Amino acid sequence: MTKMIVKAYAIDEETNLELRDQPMVDVELSDEVAVLVKAGQMSDDEGVFFMRQLEYIQAQSYDVLYPELKGRTLFALNTEGGEGIQTITYRSYDKRGETAIIAGKATDLPRGDISGKEYSISVRTLGNAFGYSRQEIASAKVTGMPLEARKAEATRRSYEEKVNQIIFFGSPENNLHGFFDGPVGAPCLTATRSVVANGVAGTPEWATKTPDEIIADLQTALTKMFVDTKQLFRPDRIIMSVESKKLLETTPRSIHSDVSIMNWFLANNSFINSRDQIVDVNEVAGIYPSKGNKAAAFDSTGLSSEGFTVVASGEDNMRVREPFPYMHLPVQLKGLEFEINCYGRFAGVEMIRPAAVQHFVGIK
Repeated sequence: MTKMIVKAYAIDEETNLELRDQPMVDVELSDEVAVLVKAGQMSDDEGVFFMRQLEYIQAQSYDVLYPELKGRTLFALNTEGGEGIQTITYRSYDKRGETAIIAGKATDLPRGDISGKEYSISVRTLGNAFGYSRQEIASAKVTGMPLEARKAEATRRSYEEKVNQIIFFGSPENNLHGFFDGPVGAPCLTATRSVVANGVAGTPEWATKTPDEIIADLQTALTKMFVDTKQLFRPDRIIMSVESKKLLETTPRSIHSDVSIMNWFLANNSFINSRDQIVDVNEVAGIYPSKGNKAAAFDSTGLSSEGFTVVASGEDNMRVREPFPYMHLPVQLKGLEFEINCYGRFAGVEMIRPAAVQHFVGIK
């Protein structure tokens, strides 16, 4: 397509406003806006204004961070595959192979490599849209004020919230695996679950336990993964609710100490030495099965019980798959509105080594 060049005022990169006190310059219209201008759906001035606004708005929406949505920050991200991929097949490993004493002429030797099972997960399209009416564009052009960026930001946030939900809980009906849940047979469902020990009060709940008993729960959980996996997986992260982490941070080790449970624990275990390794995640509040039914499904509504999860992190153990990251498609006119469709391709979580995850329930 031949590029379309029009005259327009230069723009201040910081304020995104036109510099009307300076000479006009040549501006090359983007292909999608050029189509609208050539079709008479926009004037040259409106085309330049709208193109610049979209560039600014899209850049803003891409740059926004959502620190309260922890899914992307907890796990490694893999974006291989591309837009057209429909399924991803990965191998989930359960244990190391065995070695045996054999006869000199033996032919049926036990395999010493890691055993595993292949899983195929679907790649799904996540999409939404935002738009601006002709009146909104005309008013912004006349007043010199930028178009409202919150529409694009709200659209991006909606996308990220959906991604975050899938990372944690998958989408069983769409064959998307998550960290806590997924379709029948998903590797995440095989992660070990344990009820923490009862305290002297006769219950496992932290509200009834002494600080030393709470510390013992955390120490026992970390040691359990290390021992259960024959030192193959070294835990380096604990995931819990905001409330549970605050309890560790604000409860004194004893009535005679000004050291919190958190600080004492960090100074006296072999695995977790930084409070950043104890990750408070909004999405895990109230999701854990009850102490009497630890095999029940995790409750994504947050109306169940409290627990915590011990993880040996790393891309070799688990990772998020996003073959085609979120993007804005070219603008198009629909009726009296210019609409921008947005979409990405997402595949959930590959739980490569479920033994690198252990859940502990019953603390509330």
